[in-house]
Amino acid sequence: MNHQRAICYAACLIMAAAATGLPTATGQAYRPDWDSLGRHPVPQWFQDAKFGIYAHWGVYSVPAFDNEWYPRNMYIEGSKVQKHHLETYGDLSKFGYKDFVPRFQAEKFDAEEWADIYARSGAKFAGPVAEHHDGFSLWASKVNRWNAAAMGPKRDVTGELVRALRQRGLKIITSFHHAYNIQGYYTAKDDWDTNDPAYGDLYGKFEDPKVAHDRWLAKIVEVIDRYQPDQIWYDFGLAKIPDEYKRTMAAYYYNKQAEWGKQVIITRKGDHLPAGVGVLDIERGKMEGPADFLWQTDDSVATNTWCFTAGIHLKTAEELIHELVDIVSKNGVLLLNVCPRADGIIPDDQKDLLLAIGNWLGVNGQAIYASRPWKIHGEGPNLYDRGRGLGGNAQGQIRFAGRDIRYTCKGDILYAICLGRPEKSFPLRFVQIDTAAADAGVELLGHDGKVDYHIDDNILTIRLASIDPAALPFQYAYAFKLTGFGISPSPEAAFARPGAVTLKAEQAVLEGSRIKLETIQDRSSIGYWDDPREKIHWLVKIAAPGTYRFRGEFSAANGASPLRFEIDGQSLRFESTASRGWDDFRQVDMGRIRLERSGIYHGILQADRPDRWKAVNVRRIQLAEFE
Repeated sequence: MNHQRAICYAACLIMAAAATGLPTATGQAYRPDWDSLGRHPVPQWFQDAKFGIYAHWGVYSVPAFDNEWYPRNMYIEGSKVQKHHLETYGDLSKFGYKDFVPRFQAEKFDAEEWADIYARSGAKFAGPVAEHHDGFSLWASKVNRWNAAAMGPKRDVTGELVRALRQRGLKIITSFHHAYNIQGYYTAKDDWDTNDPAYGDLYGKFEDPKVAHDRWLAKIVEVIDRYQPDQIWYDFGLAKIPDEYKRTMAAYYYNKQAEWGKQVIITRKGDHLPAGVGVLDIERGKMEGPADFLWQTDDSVATNTWCFTAGIHLKTAEELIHELVDIVSKNGVLLLNVCPRADGIIPDDQKDLLLAIGNWLGVNGQAIYASRPWKIHGEGPNLYDRGRGLGGNAQGQIRFAGRDIRYTCKGDILYAICLGRPEKSFPLRFVQIDTAAADAGVELLGHDGKVDYHIDDNILTIRLASIDPAALPFQYAYAFKLTGFGISPSPEAAFARPGAVTLKAEQAVLEGSRIKLETIQDRSSIGYWDDPREKIHWLVKIAAPGTYRFRGEFSAANGASPLRFEIDGQSLRFESTASRGWDDFRQVDMGRIRLERSGIYHGILQADRPDRWKAVNVRRIQLAEFE
């Protein structure tokens, strides 16, 4: 199929889709409209899989410098990538990106080895980055002459990998980033190859937008027909693709379910497709709290790149395992990227990371695979982690510890996973034990025998005095299995639910000359509150009307002090608890107030009895709807 025939093929698809759809497995057609496509269910296999792997690998792996955006940045005047390119490969008029293609040989690529590594890592789905922004396809394409079967490796690397993965029972993902290729990915100057019409099909330079969009669609259709992927993943460029093309693509793919006899799914960024049409994907991030819908994170084993580079900086196995557990507890799926070298080798240090995940899942997989989020996703000091986010190390990464617990469940079985070595005795504060059968018990996955526990005031405390965690056949995270208990979230858990509000020290407006923000034990607090005339103000955003329970964290080394919190014309009177020092913050129940509307309120914390005032430090105030 030449370029013109590919355009005609895509155009015919669009016209046919406008008139009708193809029958699905249920006998109904997915029409190319959002209402029809929005009813597509999330496949059971995807809900159960929890963990997948893909790889950013292609022509951009050859220079192995900076990151996978080398193809674009080499043409950006004054960039460090262009400086490196000029010093290493010469002037852009002599050596453009196309000239890297013959150097991408993939001479050591072994699809069987990749598939074996992925399977041993515990992934349930995997596949290639089918085409990145650069415009080079990793499959045997008749639509795009710039493809791995015709140039470079001269092998259908996608086909080889798909076959090897399916032989091991893994579902297939293919990711598409090529929309940005036709949206100005490459800049051009007169003497650069990006300005040469002979290479316009590689560099996304099409005078007619229809030709560009037809070509975008034809590539996807070709991969759908040839490789039958179980998941298609789209990068951010999808946002600017006309709806007509996106609807046609989604209907064509979803209607293939009936022909193939299997369920498929699309993953999307942001609102680039309507919510029901595909699963939300969050790049290098995650939900802070639990979601009532399935979502996915795509992240990399490296903090500073998605492809192999000479200066690659890898995450640790501990961080990756904790990331997986945290994501799953919030109703998410982790799609992890690896960074093979241009020759097709997955470096040993990356391989070791993947196998460490696989070893952990080999012991603890029952707490992850086919699990569902519990009513509360976890507890502990680092409950709302957003991940690193975009931009390398800019956002940093929380270091979890044994007190950070995440919950998953399967029916009546609850799994409590400690993100670090647990203490010898620790309570599950957010789990209320309502009933306990005669055979109720606690197990530590990977350890033979029951685990000792006791229940006091409906709160279960796990005791590990007789178990040495260092002797267990894994590390990083420890999964406890609770069976035979009737459980529900404890009243304490309300503060971890969506809708709960935390008034942080750094968000407050301080009224007074002495009171100020300070840092104790790497956490912000309000200190030097010696004068009872000074006050602390917050704006309090309430999502829904209701009765709210308030609690605060205070330290009062000089003794207890009476306090008052005012909001909406109502007051809560309480006392701080005397503490051993200014870094010894104690939790205090402040009381309950009925708030009749959603919206923004003004909250004021102040001394209640100035004559009895002793200095107080304030870390935060929390409020949660009381049931």
